[in-house]
Amino acid sequence: MIWTKKQTVNQQKEFARLKEDGHIFIEDKRKFCSRIKIESSRYTQLYRTLLHEFGHYVHYLEVVERSGNEDENYEEKERREDYYFKLPKSEKERFANKYADHWRKIIIP
Repeated sequence: MIWTKKQTVNQQKEFARLKEDGHIFIEDKRKFCSRIKIESSRYTQLYRTLLHEFGHYVHYLEVVERSGNEDENYEEKERREDYYFKLPKSEKERFANKYADHWRKIIIP
């Protein structure tokens, strides 16, 4: 796994998360390199990435599905769905990361 030294703020946060997952990076002049190991890779996939993706789904449900009632018409639900897809990516990512962090603390005390 290779990461450049020139990173955006979001890339820096992700890089820090990978380190927290147990990935060990070796630095050279232009980049950071890490050999993928099963333990750290499994942790990243199961306890961070999977929970993060569930977080996106839960966010969608909260904004679109759970906000309505049984008597509403199709246009109202479509309006909420349009609203959800117009949300900034950063807001969706923040929700998904927070969701993953919350459940990871419960799953892995």
